[in-house]
Amino acid sequence: EDGIIAATPNKKLLFFHAPWCPQCRELDADIKKSGVPDGITVIKVDFDSNQALRKKYGVTLQTTIVYVDDRGEEVKKFVAYDNPTFAAVNSGIFD
Repeated sequence: EDGIIAATPNKKLLFFHAPWCPQCRELDADIKKSGVPDGITVIKVDFDSNQALRKKYGVTLQTTIVYVDDRGEEVKKFVAYDNPTFAAVNSGIFD
């Protein structure tokens, strides 16, 4: 994962998702439908198989979005569980 973070320009959002999570599927569909603004890259992280990353960022719930810098350090975190839309993520992270 760290290689992906370092190799990705722009603002990076880690999207902790699980295929069995309805809110994750809803957020994923909304991101695909509405698109992501220029300068933002969403990196999907499998919630079930990435315990080390979950621990690093203190992620306890699927639909958590972690905004990281170029070194992979957390800048801000937002949980989109109650409102799984990219608009909610965008305002929760960047406003």
